[in-house]
Amino acid sequence: MEKDRVFANATTSMIQVSVNVVVLFFLYRFLLGTIGVAKVGIWSVVLATASFGSVGHLGFSGSVVKFVAKYLALQQDEAVSRIIQTATLSIAVFMGIFLVVVYPFAAWILGLVMPKGAFAEACSLLPYALLTLWLNVVGMVVHAGLEGHQRIKEKNALLMPGALFLLFVSFLLVPSHGLTGLAYAYVAQSGLLVVGGWFLLKSRFSLLPWFPHRWDYSSFREMLTYGASVQVISISQLVLEPVTKALLTKFGDLAMTGFYDMASRMIMNLRWLLVSAIHVLVPAVADLQEKKPEVIRSIYKESYGVMSFIAIPFFSLIVVFSPFISVIWIGGYEEAFVTFSGLLALGWLFNILSTPAYVFNLGIGTLRWNVIGYGVTALLNLALSFLLGRLWGGYGVVVGYLISLITGSLIIFLSYHAENRIPVGELVSKKDLAVVVASALALLLFFLERSPLLFETDSLSVAGVTVLVFLALTIRPIWVHPLRKRLTGWIVYEVLKAG
Repeated sequence: MEKDRVFANATTSMIQVSVNVVVLFFLYRFLLGTIGVAKVGIWSVVLATASFGSVGHLGFSGSVVKFVAKYLALQQDEAVSRIIQTATLSIAVFMGIFLVVVYPFAAWILGLVMPKGAFAEACSLLPYALLTLWLNVVGMVVHAGLEGHQRIKEKNALLMPGALFLLFVSFLLVPSHGLTGLAYAYVAQSGLLVVGGWFLLKSRFSLLPWFPHRWDYSSFREMLTYGASVQVISISQLVLEPVTKALLTKFGDLAMTGFYDMASRMIMNLRWLLVSAIHVLVPAVADLQEKKPEVIRSIYKESYGVMSFIAIPFFSLIVVFSPFISVIWIGGYEEAFVTFSGLLALGWLFNILSTPAYVFNLGIGTLRWNVIGYGVTALLNLALSFLLGRLWGGYGVVVGYLISLITGSLIIFLSYHAENRIPVGELVSKKDLAVVVASALALLLFFLERSPLLFETDSLSVAGVTVLVFLALTIRPIWVHPLRKRLTGWIVYEVLKAG
């Protein structure tokens, strides 16, 4: 495993996600001021409904990463070319047919969840959402080819201007075309990323043609076998947001769905800021599985230590700052946005702590517990969100989502440790506990602040106290932690070497 390349891939991935976060901030600030939160809610539900069509992607993007890395390690370049071309052609044709079949079903779902006054506009946007989905899925396969080559830095160099392109076209078209202009912008961005991704892949791997035309049955069967498990995981992941948003619209309203969408996108992008750094290990672990499987255990423990050290205080900081994010982003304090941000951050924190186990399972090729974990999450989310939504409205739906996400994440994490005989206690030191306790106390204060029985003063004033308490509790444990010194030294060394 080339440490310099892994570091460059991880660093640029974090930069790329940071650009996405900034673009997201300006895009939604612009949309709220131009078309309003209810329109944002309509587009959110349409995209979520269209995303059901992603169940047809066959898990090929994950298969491409795995097998491109494998055959590069075995120095079989012809097999790499067959894998990429076969996957691209297969997914383009199959998804095209599948989405045509899905269209009436998606329109039917919109009829069930959308208010009558918004149904016609939602249906008019559905074809654009499905076209965007088709381009995104094809683009995922193309970009997976770059990931398998461990050329994630080049992929990120494409995604960053792609995000800025979306923002520019939205500014250009939304004022005159409304939501339809936003749909045009998403389609244009997705098309740009497909074409640009293939151009990059071709320039890095000369055996590829300028246009994919070779389809190989043996490569298709190999990817489909591995991809079946990836597909189940993907389906489970994909249904989480559509189900939650549909139930939120049913038991809440479109404005609540709009604020949930903003909170969800913020948390997911900030989550990806960390997850993208560790996902670069999938092709690296696949390479090690062929060459040095004995070192995987130690790399896992080190990866988990870094992830938990960063993620726990990072997500806690997002939560306690969410009232101020609401003021800056939305223009005022919105209780729904702040509450959703806290609940989602807590759930995805548990998920991110299971990500090293998830990623190493992908690289090694043992996907059973990943499938079970996300399957349980999806089924539990459907049942709990519906039940709690009937009892407590929109907030109950998101609590059901939270419980489901934590349960599935714990299944993946604990099963990896059981199967690989890694005691959980080996991952936690006394200095880790100091960071965990400090962050947990700050989170507890935040959730207590949400209770009107305990605090009746201005929410921003209490939030300010929460931020000060968080900083007072966490700064010292983080500063004296050995990983802080190692990470600082590593970053300084790499920056000086690059200079």
